[in-house]
Amino acid sequence: MPLINPYEIISKSALPAFRAMVSRRLTEDHGLTQQEVAMRLGITQASVSNYARKARGTMLNLEADPNLVKAADQVAQVLASDKPDQMEALRMMTEVCDYIRFNHVMCKLHENLDPEFKTEGCYACVGGLSMDSAQIKTRIAA
Repeated sequence: MPLINPYEIISKSALPAFRAMVSRRLTEDHGLTQQEVAMRLGITQASVSNYARKARGTMLNLEADPNLVKAADQVAQVLASDKPDQMEALRMMTEVCDYIRFNHVMCKLHENLDPEFKTEGCYACVGGLSMDSAQIKTRIAA
């Protein structure tokens, strides 16, 4: 049985899904070109194109979570400004990854990727903390 670490799911599924959300907002809502989006997100133009064509970033539907929708809007707003604050966007995106992990957003995907792994009772996403610590709140939920 393969052991899939939550950070692998974050890096291969959740982060691309969130970047796709931000990318779409930057092109559709803020009128940036794919090249401009790529520069501001620190990714390639080909990645932005893949997000636009839904060839990447589709393993998780993060649009279903209102906190993640709000976070994507906020990150896009920061990156769309005349002087984009990439450090602030990075901080916000790190909080998003923590939110996804601590709120078990990717548990169903984990079970789909590894059908033998049962997420019920799993606390890997809280980093080995006691289950009482699973109620970590992030600023994006506020």
